[in-house]
Amino acid sequence: MILTGMRWISFRIFPVLFFLLFTLPPLSEASTPKIFSLSIKDHRFHPDLINAQKNQPFTIHVTNNDDHPEEFESYDLEFEIIILPHRSIDVPIRPLPSGSYEFFGDFHPRTAKGLIKIAP
Repeated sequence: MILTGMRWISFRIFPVLFFLLFTLPPLSEASTPKIFSLSIKDHRFHPDLINAQKNQPFTIHVTNNDDHPEEFESYDLEFEIIILPHRSIDVPIRPLPSGSYEFFGDFHPRTAKGLIKIAP
């Protein structure tokens, strides 16, 4: 009687496990977002263009190589972060739909400009 009950439970769980196994992304992909390196030198971002995947989270590793602080800011992505001279930070970016998202250095907005492009 107990064995019959166990078989019933296993047959009820099997469709759920099957669904999870074949519909969820592999854990290795889900747990390792792509990292883009961005540096600030002479009040400019290098590179000034980041191409990322649609609906995939990623991280921007920003290094300030200048002797002055810079504020890494984006109205489109709603963040502003001060990066001290000769320091680095990691900025996690949520999954984004297709489009272009501007970022800039608020202390030097004429020269410190960049763009994140999300492919369709």
